[in-house]
Amino acid sequence: MLKPVLCGGEILLDFLSKDVGQGLAGTTVFEKRPGGSIFNVAVGLRRLGVPASLLTKLGGDEFSLGLMSVIADENITTECLKTDSTLKTTLAFVALNEEGKPEFRFYRDHAADTGLTISDVERISPQDYSVYHFGSIALLEKPASDAYLELLGRFHEEKLLTSFDPNVRPSLIVDRTTFIQMFDRICGMVDIIKMSDDDLEYVTGLADVTDGLKMIRSTVDALVLVTLGRNGAVVSFKGACWRVPTFDSVEVVDTTGCGDSFMAAVIAGLLNNGGLASLSTPKLTGIVTFANAAATIVGTRYGAANAMPRIREVDEFLSLHQNADVQDGVSE
Repeated sequence: MLKPVLCGGEILLDFLSKDVGQGLAGTTVFEKRPGGSIFNVAVGLRRLGVPASLLTKLGGDEFSLGLMSVIADENITTECLKTDSTLKTTLAFVALNEEGKPEFRFYRDHAADTGLTISDVERISPQDYSVYHFGSIALLEKPASDAYLELLGRFHEEKLLTSFDPNVRPSLIVDRTTFIQMFDRICGMVDIIKMSDDDLEYVTGLADVTDGLKMIRSTVDALVLVTLGRNGAVVSFKGACWRVPTFDSVEVVDTTGCGDSFMAAVIAGLLNNGGLASLSTPKLTGIVTFANAAATIVGTRYGAANAMPRIREVDEFLSLHQNADVQDGVSE
């Protein structure tokens, strides 16, 4: 039986703009959705048939009670979930601007997801899990950042699979230099690194993805993935680097959660194919093609956790679109 993926990071409420292309300034109507990068991945994994456990902290407000109901509905295990009745749920407002890029603004007054402590994670046994996936805005404030990094050290020591998505939100980063130092430290320890092209440019200062990847201080055998929106994803693994196209004939409604669905699908694909050690280029390309399909489906919906696809939906999408959109599934 497959052990669950431990997903460590934020759970929050996304308020998604209903005015596409207007950005935050021009939006008049927002819709509330459960979200947070790490929670989205946990939901994505469950809907792809992979067990997931959520490591985070919830507050005592009405929003937190609603999120607990969503966790139960998605059958995500809660043995690592902590609560503090004095804290509140983080709120995130999201809108696509005229260029189709998401704009974010976070409200984190006494936020529960920042309150996780090292003592909250001390009884977690890495051997109970198949993967530790973490990252995003949960790493930007203490004491939560210390707790997630403490756990990374323990998984790393026991040589268990670890996965990291920085999910960079510049508006929340107080000191870019300190953030990049933490980013470099993490990249030198984890097995899987997933970034968007915007994330990569932020941490390296380079707009060219190929040049930016050369600046990432990953381990020799790490899998590094860079999502490029309509241009698919770049894969860097064991000295090879290639691009996997996506499904660009599909009309995108909202990109919120696309990267998280991609991440969930990659983790699911790796676990279903024996992990990183035995991966061939064709097999890895197939996994990333599947992940591109999952992300594309999310882009056709109003995003966050509710938009994560189920495995049959991805399979059906691939059967309809793969030959027409992707052709051979890989290009230089």
